Amino acid sequence: MKNRKTIYIAISTLVLGLLLGWMIFGSADKSSNSAEAHDHSEETIWTCSMHPQIRANEPGACPLCGMDLIPLSTDSNDDGNPLEIRMSPTAMQLASVQTSIVSKQKPIKEVRMNGKVKTDERNVFSQSSHIPGRIEKLTVNFTGEAVQRGQVLAYIYSPELVAAHGVSIFVVTD
Repeated sequence: MKNRKTIYIAISTLVLGLLLGWMIFGSADKSSNSAEAHDHSEETIWTCSMHPQIRANEPGACPLCGMDLIPLSTDSNDDGNPLEIRMSPTAMQLASVQTSIVSKQKPIKEVRMNGKVKTDERNVFSQSSHIPGRIEKLTVNFTGEAVQRGQVLAYIYSPELVAAHGVSIFVVTD
C-alpha cells in the first residue's frame, strides 16, 4: 500500500511539473520574439581582399592588414574550381582582358634581353696537334662563326711533318 502511494505522488508531481512548464514556457506569445528571429540561409560572409583565408560573419577589419572586410559573393553556379577566375562583364571591361585562341605560330614581337650566352661544353671539341709547328693561316676568323662538318679550320706548318711527308713519298715511289 505504501508502494502504491509513492507511485501516485511521483506521477502527480510529474504531471504538475509538465503543466507548470507548459504554462511558463509554452504559452509565450510568438510575435514578441519575431524581431530576434531571422533567416540564416542568406548569411553574408565577409573576407579580406588581400587575405582571402580570413573569413568573418560580420563586417570589420582584417586582423592581418587592417583593411575593411568586403562581402564575399555567394555565386550559385560556382563549382569551387580554385584555378578558375570569374569576372563580371564590367570588371572585364575595366581590366581590359583580351583573349585569343592558342595556336602554334612564329612569335610576332622581338624581345631584347640582357644576359650572357654560354656554350654547351658537351658540344665543344678541340684537336690537339701531336707535332711541333705553327699555324700559317686561320680560316675561322672570330669566335662564334658558324662552321660546317669537314671544313678546314687552319693550315699549319711543321718542319717535322714536311720531313715525314717527304719520307713517305720516297717510300711509296720505291
